[in-house]
Amino acid sequence: MTAAVSATPRVTKGAWKINLYTESQQDETARFDGCMLTFEPSGKIIAYKNGKKILGNWAEDDILKRISINLDTKDPALSKLNNNWNIDAISKWQLNFLNTKNTQENRLQITSL
Repeated sequence: MTAAVSATPRVTKGAWKINLYTESQQDETARFDGCMLTFEPSGKIIAYKNGKKILGNWAEDDILKRISINLDTKDPALSKLNNNWNIDAISKWQLNFLNTKNTQENRLQITSL
């Protein structure tokens, strides 16, 4: 686990695709086909899905080792990204996030494009 490394220097370089999304151990990744994310150093996040551009905000909390995502969307799949995501693992090309709420465990993995 590389939680001592900040996600910000990695995610703000280039575009990312959602490689894996699970909700309560159900693979929901297909809902994000054709979706791309860009994280700007200013705290803006842009999601591109089906030719649409969706804006929002993101932030990293270095103390709690998590990022929060808040997209301004009614898209049911993209709305699932609006959460506080614990940083599970970071590599040069991939970031893994975990969210445990109630007894439900959600996993998000993004890969550099």
